[in-house]
Amino acid sequence: MTNKISRRKLLAGAVTTALAAGSMTEAPAQAPQQKGTKLPDVWGEDFLYQWSPPANVKRDLTPGRSPLRLSHIQMTSAEGTDYGALFKGMRDGGWTACEVGSAQWLSRKLRDSEVREIKTQLKAHDVNFYGIHCAGNIIAPDPEAEQWQRHIIEAVRSADEMGCQLILTHVGSMYANRNTPHPQNWSKEAWTRSVNALKRICKDTAGSKVEIAIEPVNSEAINNPWAQVRLREDVGDPRIMSGLDITNMVHPAVAFRMTEFTNLVFDLLQDQIAYIHAKDFVWNGMMAGLNWSMNATGNMDYETFLVRISRLKRPTNVLVEFLTTDDEYHQAQTNMRAVAEKVGVKIL
Repeated sequence: MTNKISRRKLLAGAVTTALAAGSMTEAPAQAPQQKGTKLPDVWGEDFLYQWSPPANVKRDLTPGRSPLRLSHIQMTSAEGTDYGALFKGMRDGGWTACEVGSAQWLSRKLRDSEVREIKTQLKAHDVNFYGIHCAGNIIAPDPEAEQWQRHIIEAVRSADEMGCQLILTHVGSMYANRNTPHPQNWSKEAWTRSVNALKRICKDTAGSKVEIAIEPVNSEAINNPWAQVRLREDVGDPRIMSGLDITNMVHPAVAFRMTEFTNLVFDLLQDQIAYIHAKDFVWNGMMAGLNWSMNATGNMDYETFLVRISRLKRPTNVLVEFLTTDDEYHQAQTNMRAVAEKVGVKIL
């Protein structure tokens, strides 16, 4: 009899022996693991730092069949919005998907006629309104944690009404401000608070098909792909997904090994990925500070990145963010479409 290996045991180490041999692409699903959650050693275990990439990293740039939809312009629930004009403007600009911030979206209850109008105009212009983004902090000190959990439950119910695929949120920080790293954010207490909060949210929205995508951020407990896999298992609900942002997990040890890191992330998370943020970064200073850069101009391997997205089983919405002007967003889209065309990835 063949023993089945649980996914948690499978992912307890960093990467497969096949990855350690040099290629980070398409690792066997049940190969033995190295110890520790890191990229494989390049120069041997006795070498202090492994921050430089190995020579001749193999790249499999065979595209998949799933098309990408790019998102940038936010939805709104503002009174009097001309949704036909809004979605036409998105589509004319090459943006075929959109999301909305929960604070603005939930600030008023939409009339049934407005909901119907939004759905009609989305269909007419072939724009996908896929999700509600909750900048939440479900492990904040009470009573803020309770307030955020109820806010996210309300967002799930609103997403259900609109036919959205997901809500995006965070586990947050043990400080009231989720953007401030608390020294105990990676403690067992913070992990337990995160799991229990998500169990409560899933229980209170039972029966919903809306996915709960957790965005990884270095300042929070969910700051690596192994934590995303473990979180879903500990919560015990298949609706817990990844709102993947690879750049949010970058640290100096992987800053120049992004082909390997990108493949590792996709190999681990696979179809737990619900949608994706697209950014880029550079490390060009003395200290370990990373700066945002124009898409497809920095350290990210955009060819591998877009190819791996296209291999996911379902079409994926990709949010371009953290730029400033419309011209910058237009340039980012132009860059991404050029890379996609080069490697044979379809962007709608």
